[in-house]
Amino acid sequence: MRQLLLTLTVFLLFIGCTKTIEKVNIIKVETKSKVSDMILKLPINLSDKGYQNLQTKVIKNRNEFDKLLTEIKKQKNWDKKENFLEIIENAQINFDTENLLIYTFAEDKSVVVVAVDAPISEDKEHIIVKIGKDKTEKPTNEMAYYALAYKVKKNAKAVIFDEGSNKIKIENR
Repeated sequence: MRQLLLTLTVFLLFIGCTKTIEKVNIIKVETKSKVSDMILKLPINLSDKGYQNLQTKVIKNRNEFDKLLTEIKKQKNWDKKENFLEIIENAQINFDTENLLIYTFAEDKSVVVVAVDAPISEDKEHIIVKIGKDKTEKPTNEMAYYALAYKVKKNAKAVIFDEGSNKIKIENR
């Protein structure tokens, strides 16, 4: 009897300690390639009332960059101008191989959420940045100003900002 209980206990202990193995089928989904080596988002504030003073542009050399900084330093009505300037100045852009892309847009303040996806590319020459927007049902007459800043390798032909129904192509050359 003792041997039967000991055998039963060992058997139950053995069953309780074993792991069950499940077979998982992995389905490979074709995704667009990430292009982190071609584009880098600079961490500027997404929204600032000072962005109303800027226009979408590609800065291709040091002279254009210095001109932009001089213009911004003279501007008023920014929320965090010093923060913006510090990030742009410290971005260490090598204008031999990179451009600075500043993309600006304005929305009615009824837009409560703006989400920017990571850049993707299908062909390593055209970069796509999707921008999602959620709006409230009540539009306002007030505007909110937005900007995105990127270091973009010069070998990228264009960056396309996909805002759903609106696609804006910015030539990088």
